[in-house]
Amino acid sequence: MPVTNLQSTVDAKNLIDYSLFTDIDAISTNTLVNLSDLEASDKIINFKLRLINWKGYKSTLDGVTTIGYASKDADAIAGTGLIESAAYTLYLEMFKDKERIFKKIFPLSTLTQSQYDAMLSLYIATSTFSYVGTEDRKFYILDDIKDRKWDHVATALTLSGLDRTTRQLEAKILMLSDYGSYKDRTLIKEQNLQRLIKDYKTNQLTDEQKTQAEYVYYAETNRFLANMTESKKRLLVKQLS
Repeated sequence: MPVTNLQSTVDAKNLIDYSLFTDIDAISTNTLVNLSDLEASDKIINFKLRLINWKGYKSTLDGVTTIGYASKDADAIAGTGLIESAAYTLYLEMFKDKERIFKKIFPLSTLTQSQYDAMLSLYIATSTFSYVGTEDRKFYILDDIKDRKWDHVATALTLSGLDRTTRQLEAKILMLSDYGSYKDRTLIKEQNLQRLIKDYKTNQLTDEQKTQAEYVYYAETNRFLANMTESKKRLLVKQLS
């Protein structure tokens, strides 16, 4: 049943006062830079990777099949599996393609690093920076962006219902340069290899997913997953020799 009684505008009643919170990096938050000179920071790329998490075998959610860092690349999905470094390369290619488009269409000529990163993150996730939210509760933020009412934009991000946790984190980046805890890709890989082992052991994978998981695990660790047949082991050694 549609929700109709939630406010979908930002005003004095719901505006969040971000001055009450700690600004992690005042330079990143407050120093304006020409848009043409800005690039995505390492922090925002790491932020995105942490949200996505790497998966070496394909998976399907809501009818969308992806692999690696949420790549929709057909060749990668149909392949033997995607090791973390290859997944990262694919993700960066997509990221930089979208970043080039973003810089061409964003309506302001100057931004701070944190503003740039937060708006780019939103655009990469949703393909728009004109609004946030769901059909039931949509905040139109383009005019606030043009007017540099960043507290209004951040409040809209925080209150929006679609992927709300991520939007709230982007609001903290926007106003406070708070990107959360940096996680090295080595740790991302190790944690998700452990998840791969668990999924493999508990028979949560299709035969095709299992084959990809076996390949990726051996390629990343030079070890075999438990209970693999000798013929599969020999095939992997031949593939990766």
